[in-house]
Amino acid sequence: MTLYRCLFALVSLTLISFAHAQAGKPYVIMVGIDGLRPTSVTQNNMPNLYTLGQQGVTAKSMTPAMPTKTFVNFYSIATGLHPEHHGIVSNYPFDRQLNRKFSRNTDATDPHWWDGEPIWITAERQGLKAATYFWVGSEVDINGVKPSYRKTYNQNKDYAERVTEVLQWMSLPEAQRPHLVTLYFSAVDSAAHDFGVNSKEEQSAIKRIDQHIGELLSGLRNLPVHQDINVVVVSDHGMIDLSPERVINLNSFVNWSDFVISDWGKDTSSVFSPFLNLYGELSHVDSAYQALTMNPIAHLRVIKRPALAQKYHFNHPRRGPDLMLLADPGWSIYASQDESQPNVSTLTHTATHGYDNQAPEMAATFIAKGPAFAKQTTSNRFDNIEVYNLIACALGIKPAKNDGDISNVRHILSAQKQSCLAEH
Repeated sequence: MTLYRCLFALVSLTLISFAHAQAGKPYVIMVGIDGLRPTSVTQNNMPNLYTLGQQGVTAKSMTPAMPTKTFVNFYSIATGLHPEHHGIVSNYPFDRQLNRKFSRNTDATDPHWWDGEPIWITAERQGLKAATYFWVGSEVDINGVKPSYRKTYNQNKDYAERVTEVLQWMSLPEAQRPHLVTLYFSAVDSAAHDFGVNSKEEQSAIKRIDQHIGELLSGLRNLPVHQDINVVVVSDHGMIDLSPERVINLNSFVNWSDFVISDWGKDTSSVFSPFLNLYGELSHVDSAYQALTMNPIAHLRVIKRPALAQKYHFNHPRRGPDLMLLADPGWSIYASQDESQPNVSTLTHTATHGYDNQAPEMAATFIAKGPAFAKQTTSNRFDNIEVYNLIACALGIKPAKNDGDISNVRHILSAQKQSCLAEH
């Protein structure tokens, strides 16, 4: 047998194996919309997404992980883990073992940073093909396993083209077709940061995303397997407007050079932020804590590391901060390493997120429809770590160990999927 015939036979056997493993299994399309607030999903703003939720399941809100940042939360959704277990404790976590901050340019593909098992890896391990069209953590191989199809993040990729390519994946022959697909859009978050909550620019972005949701749903309805498809739409966090009148200047209380501050870029001498994660020697931590709490500062909470585990579940052993400074929603902490700019009041964003995950303004969105989900159901608020188990249940696969509890969301599962309660 020639080498060509051997390779052809091997590929054929692989496709037959996948076809057998995938036969009869349902599908999940999970769409992540960065910064989409539950209150934005209305008949007027988002008719396609609103109708999807009215026909299936709409959560009044979903509680994000802490801190309420994009990388933290989309990876919690993907793994079902709190940040203290998956390791992404901010958008730019600091690792004590490596003694450096996370770099998006190099560490998106470095397994050292990514703990836990994302749902696309769980699917692949159990014989289901997965495809990731941009999702936090999807570019890294986990113990040598990766999604069958994946895209390297490109924020400039046309949204209509993203939808078209997802539909092309779903039109592949069964042996090649992914049963789990993720898709991500960032426009709502970007518009709100730049122009504010309920600005015309944010509203335009919301309507634009809904148009693409409509295109996706229309394309899925035309597929032969459309009755087996579950569509799940989630967001990572909410958003709140800022004001130059709501700034907490901490320059006179803390010597910033004593600390590594994870989300403070090296190329900026000052920062406005809803929170600061500080890493430093115990003596410096104690000194800063004393200075900040001796006379309590309005609209500011100062939290030591042990309390982070109890309240927020992000005290990762290598990356949990020694001290967290957390502003009240809508307030900004100002810090400057430039002595010539001790009192700058020009905000870098019009609106932002990163505040306490229980704040109503930080609430995230969850909407789902398909054979795995109840019909015409409104759910009370639940944590985003529950999504992983829901997706595993919808796909008919066994979840990896995680922090969720599917019994917390049993009411949004269809009657035929109540069996997941005993299996998980």
